[in-house]
Amino acid sequence: MAAKYMYTLVAEDEASSASNARGTRRRLGRRMAVVVSVALCSAAAAVVLLAASGREDALLSTSLDTDTSNRVVSWPMEGTKFALKTYPTLVADGGDLVVSWEGEAAAPLTSRDYLTLSCGPTTGEGDYLLKKGVKETDADDHSVRFSELYMLRCNYTAVYFNYQEDTGEFKAIAKVEAGMKEPFETPKHGHLSLTDDETAMAVMFNTASSKTPIVKYGENPQGLKYKATGTSTTYGADDLCHAPANVLGQRAFRDPGYMHTVIMTDLKPDTYYYYQYGHEEYGLSHVRRFKSRPPKNTKYANFIAYADMGTYVEPGSASTAGRVYEDVVGGGYDSFLLHFGDISYARSVGYLWDQFFHMIEPYATRLPYMVGIGNHEYDYNAGGKHDLSGGMLPYGGSFNPSWGNFGIDSAGECGVPMHHRWHAPKTGNWIYWYSFNYGGIHVIQMSTEHNWTRGSEQYEWLQHDLEQVDRSVTPWVVLTAHRMMYTTQMNIESDMKVSYKFQEEVEDLIYQHRVNLMMVGHEHAYERSCPLYRKECVPDGKGTVHVVVGSAGYPLGTEDFSSKYGSWSLRHVNDYGYLRIASSPENMRVQFVLNKNGNVYDEFSIEPWQ
Repeated sequence: MAAKYMYTLVAEDEASSASNARGTRRRLGRRMAVVVSVALCSAAAAVVLLAASGREDALLSTSLDTDTSNRVVSWPMEGTKFALKTYPTLVADGGDLVVSWEGEAAAPLTSRDYLTLSCGPTTGEGDYLLKKGVKETDADDHSVRFSELYMLRCNYTAVYFNYQEDTGEFKAIAKVEAGMKEPFETPKHGHLSLTDDETAMAVMFNTASSKTPIVKYGENPQGLKYKATGTSTTYGADDLCHAPANVLGQRAFRDPGYMHTVIMTDLKPDTYYYYQYGHEEYGLSHVRRFKSRPPKNTKYANFIAYADMGTYVEPGSASTAGRVYEDVVGGGYDSFLLHFGDISYARSVGYLWDQFFHMIEPYATRLPYMVGIGNHEYDYNAGGKHDLSGGMLPYGGSFNPSWGNFGIDSAGECGVPMHHRWHAPKTGNWIYWYSFNYGGIHVIQMSTEHNWTRGSEQYEWLQHDLEQVDRSVTPWVVLTAHRMMYTTQMNIESDMKVSYKFQEEVEDLIYQHRVNLMMVGHEHAYERSCPLYRKECVPDGKGTVHVVVGSAGYPLGTEDFSSKYGSWSLRHVNDYGYLRIASSPENMRVQFVLNKNGNVYDEFSIEPWQ
């Protein structure tokens, strides 16, 4: 049969040289960050015969256990041998599933027939992950291909629906289940995070089990002599603020499994460590590698920054992931990564979180992946008692001033999945706003989705945090947020009103405390200012450089840029890309890298504040 594409986590021995990154880059597929082409080989197919005897409801609602084998479910049918089979019999994480049919059904097959694919319990025949008509065949073999299927901690189920000419309705006439190649307890979604302890590093991962999570780590990949245990958490539909996020369904809320956090402690500074994570009972991940934080007197760092990414379904996210992987592994940009809002764009569609972590895991397990919150993770208008950030306003929703355009962009998630899926230093309000030091840089991630006006809790925290900065330890101050303080993109009047208010309320504070660089997203474009204060360019070292880099994957903006909003915009483009930043005591060098060719579209240097 024809070759297929299957996503492969870069899980080779982490002790291998980073020089292999170029080869890895060459293996990138058209849509996926790291893919390899593999040929289909022969395997046994599971065949299921289902009776057309009024048991469609049973067919659709059969509960699934944690058996990962491809089970044969028999449903006798009078006078028919119509059956479905799958190839392969077990689904690889990120792999494809071909479903074919053969035999004669009780009623004639029609061109209107279709197949659905689900994973786990459904609410009825209209509840499925994917749907394909029989016309969408791969060849003359009566089959359809469901592509890029991920570990959702359940078996995949395909159902054939036959159009009944006599009733004008569709009837489920055959079903087949394909188990996962790996057990549901296999650790997935691995990523690192900094903590408030500079000699520690947090590891987070996801499984179907609530068993005690562990991490084994050490300086030698063949001898991981340290072991740490951690904690687990999860959330249910009832923990989310409002619909559609709290509605059950294949393409709505689904069981997220358990999110595990383990802290590796007593790390030597600036040292490569190897580690594995998982459960003692079920096995551990491949060996990964990361570098611990540098000594406090170090004034060098190389890091990545972007916003507005999404998953494989977005046009630019996979290419960002591929380019960033290359820079992290082969380019030395392995200090940390900043992703300031609009993370997965799940917005109530639970499985998109699984897709997102599958995409970033190859590099998120190599460096701290530090997130901030955006409108598509947080904004809501009811059910605020579920908001774990404490940001509910008296009306029951989130920050929504009269001059703003804050709505229900999280579709009711209200930050709950973010709260459980990520870790942050305990220096502020969890993942919503916090700060950390690394290699001579003081990094602040704030929330534009919570109140940031003068006198608010977040404003007071930001002011206090900036007042505590010791420039002899961290000569550079970097601030991130999701929404823009400055932009010249046209026809975004409602966003522009928010940016003007942002300037009015916060700009004097960041000027007073000499913030060197402010990075934001929200607009799906790239734009860079001169050193700036109150809409005017100022000499180098006398103002904050503002950069919009909401270009990591979600569909790009199409509007042009205009000098009518100011003459301070030096470079701008609607194209996919990300920032890589190298800092030293003398300067901070910033590059905007284009996904399409890896070229540097914009490069500039920031001088220390005078």
